[in-house]
Formats: sequence, structure tokens, C-alpha cells
Amino acid sequence: MSEGPPKGVRTMSIVRWVLVAITALVAVGSILSYAGVHFGGAKSEPSGQLYYCPMHPSVVQDHPGECPICSMTLVPKPEGKLNPSATMTAAGSSAAPTAAEATPAVPGLAAVDLSPERIQLIGMRTATVKREDVGGELRTVGVIGANERGLAQINTRFAGWIQKLMVSATGERVRRGQALAMIYSPDVLRAQQELLVARGWNTPGGADGKAAHEHDAFTGALDASARRRLELLGISGQEIDEVLRTGKVIEAIAIRSPVDGYVVAKSAVVGVAVQPGTVLFEVADLSQVWVTADIYEQDISRIHVGQKARLELSSFPGEIHTGKVQFIYPVLDSGSRTLRVRLEFKNKTDRNGPRLRPGMSGTVYLDLPRTTGLLAPAEAVVDTGEMHYLFVAKAGGHFEPRMVKVGPRLKDRVEILSGVSEGDTVVTTGNFLIDSESRLRAAIEGQTSPGGDGAAPKPPSSCDTAFDAQKYPDKANACRACEIQHRGMGTMVDDCKNAIPKPWR
Repeated sequence: MSEGPPKGVRTMSIVRWVLVAITALVAVGSILSYAGVHFGGAKSEPSGQLYYCPMHPSVVQDHPGECPICSMTLVPKPEGKLNPSATMTAAGSSAAPTAAEATPAVPGLAAVDLSPERIQLIGMRTATVKREDVGGELRTVGVIGANERGLAQINTRFAGWIQKLMVSATGERVRRGQALAMIYSPDVLRAQQELLVARGWNTPGGADGKAAHEHDAFTGALDASARRRLELLGISGQEIDEVLRTGKVIEAIAIRSPVDGYVVAKSAVVGVAVQPGTVLFEVADLSQVWVTADIYEQDISRIHVGQKARLELSSFPGEIHTGKVQFIYPVLDSGSRTLRVRLEFKNKTDRNGPRLRPGMSGTVYLDLPRTTGLLAPAEAVVDTGEMHYLFVAKAGGHFEPRMVKVGPRLKDRVEILSGVSEGDTVVTTGNFLIDSESRLRAAIEGQTSPGGDGAAPKPPSSCDTAFDAQKYPDKANACRACEIQHRGMGTMVDDCKNAIPKPWR
């Protein structure tokens, strides 16, 4: 009688085959799941809410998750719902730009959408465009200079030597006709002697009336010729009359000031020989002074000759001097893009001298005609040198770039001639961050080329061949975004490109 199998062998055999069957089912399920076959009913429809990566806006999908590039948690997009006609993004889901984003108002920029959290994080501030009074006054800086009409250079028309100085220091005040120096000149001395000789010949002629008349005519002409010679040498009539009155020559002739004013330059020194034309003194009449101010190019049309102006000096706070625009220079400074304007002010004098002294600087206020215009904070306008634009804040965290034409600047505000409407809300703080986001968005959408209708040809890139731009344009755009975002960051460019799904694999 044969002995049967040990107890429990059959049970273990059944268990072994059950485990093999379960393992086979799990393997088949994994293979089918990898192949894309789903069980448990029809595939659920997407909720319609879009999620994106704040660091990589090109990563957009219709369900929560992590960014395949930087592993950041995706956040809901402010605009919310999925557009049925959207194109695929770098993460393999869909998102379509709005009409405002497809055709940005500023070349190279695109509209952007920010969540309330990001707006609060960057500390953004906005202001409203208002229609206000434009005019009142234009403020600039002016420098005081001497009135050129009152400048006088004092020199001689003869050679000689300085014997004595009546005014020996620069800055002294002199009167018209006041003697400044005494000069000995042999030429002047000889001319005086000729005048006296000519006057000595001027005596009655004799009994013959005709001879007396001829004698008087001859001596009169000789006397006038001698006097005229002294006048041409620059001798004043006061000195000539003194010579004729006393009948004696003046050894040292006085050099007198032709104007009232202050000595601003002096080269005369006792004992120095002078030649004809040598400048001995410079005298400036400071009863009226000139103030030179610089006007920016955009404000030139608001300035005209005769315009009233006010001057306030830091040396005398609260003291106001009134004047007017006297001359507008014809040439613009190409470096500073400003135009020089000359203003004229009457000078006041006290015991210490003139209040307005050449070389002083102060604030010039020019009165302007009052008009109305749209005003926005100057910090809201971005000036690239070629164009001006700002960002208009819309509802729901939508920010739209807007090309504007600016007018004159009034303190911390600027007039907007075109591009915005009254009541528009513009960004004043955080422009740089929004500008960067806008340029990145435009680059992702292939709209970085200026001008045109958004269909300008894109620059050649390795992304066109690596991702077959003709067949998969959305993948090529995502590749370009990687190059723009991570340029100069080492291997991050390749990591970003490798995270883009490749449907042909």
C-alpha cells in the first residue's frame, strides 16, 4: 500500500498558483496602464481651471501638480477657465492667449495676468489718470551773469607808463568819469605842447582886415587840429580844457571810467609800461543782471520773449526777484537736449553791495498759461529713449502695455497727450517686474520682433529643428522660452528643454 503526499502539499500548491496569477494580473495591468488603456469607466473631463508655474509661465496644465523644470507647485491662473481653442504648452496641456495678448499695444511686450498674491508680493501701486490744470509755472535752475551791455574794457590809445593808481583793488565800485589811474606818455605830452603853440599863434593879425582874417582862419584851423589830435588819443575834454585854461601841459593823464559799476578785472600796476590797446581795467554795470537757464526740449514751445519770471536764491530764502525772458538762444545743446534762455532782472543794492552777484545760482519760475490735460505720475511712464509706454491695470489682475505720447513734465507728474483715457488706472510701482514678465510672455509667444502685426519672422534657433517647428510650433516656442529664461545659467537651459514633452517618443 503506497503512502500518500504529506498533509498540506495540495493547499500550498493552490496558494502558489494563486500568487502566480495575481502577479500576472498586476504585470498586465501595469503594461496596459503604460500603453494608455484606462479602466473604471470613461475618462473624466478636465475641470477647466488652468494651473501654471510662476517661475516658468510657459508651463501650463489643466490639473494641479509640480513644474517639471523647477518642481515648484503649480498655482491657478487668474483668468481661470480653459479655452477650447488653446494650443499645447511646454507641459503638454493647453492655454490660449487672449486677443489683447495676441496683439500687444507695445512692440516686444504682451499683456500679463498676475494673481493677487503676486501683486501683493511685489508691492505694486497704482494711480488714476486725471484731467487737471496744466500750466501755472515751469521751474528750472538759473545762473547769474553780468549784463554784457554794461561791460566796459578800459585801455589806452597811446604808449606810456603808469605813475599812480586811484583804484588799486578788484571789486571796488566806481562812478562814471572817475579817475582810475594816471599815465605818463611822451606822445600825449607832445600833443599838448602843440595845442598850446597853436593857441599862442592865435593873436590879432594887424591893420589889414584881409590879412587878419586869413591869420585867424589859419590859427583857428591849427588850434582845432591840435585839439582833435588829443581827442583821438583818448584825452577827455575835461583834461584838454584844463590845459588851455592853465596854459601848462599835464604830465600824467588820468584814465577815467566810462560807466558806473564794479571793477571785475584789473591788470594795471604802478610802473608798468602800457601799449595802445592794453586792457587796464574791466568795469561791469550790475544795476541789471542776466540769468541763464536751461529749458528741456519738450518745454520749448511754452517759452516766449517777454514772459514773466521769478528768481529765488538759496542765499536769500524767501526773497523773490521779478524779471522777464529777454532772449532765447537759437541753438539746442545736443548733449543735454536743453535750450538756453536768457532772463533779465533788476538788481538791488544794500550796504554790502549788490544782492544778485555774478556766479550765484537759484531757482527760476516761469509763468505759463493755464490749460487742462491728462496727468499721470511720472514714475508710471517707461522711457526707452525711442518710445514711451505704461501699464494699464484692468480687472482680475490683467495688465496691458500701452504706448503713449508724453507732453511736458510738471514736478512729479507728466502730461499724457495720447494713449490713455481719463480714469484709467496705471501702474506706478513695480513697473520693472511687470515689464520683465511682459517681455518674457511676448518672447514665449514669438512676438519679440518690433512692429508689424505680430507675424514677424522669428530669429533662427536650434529649437526649430530639435522640435520640428512646422509640425509642433508650440514645442518650438517653449524651447525658445527656455533659451530666453535660462540664458547664461549653465545646464538649466538643457534641463528646461529636456522637460518639454516629446510626443514622437
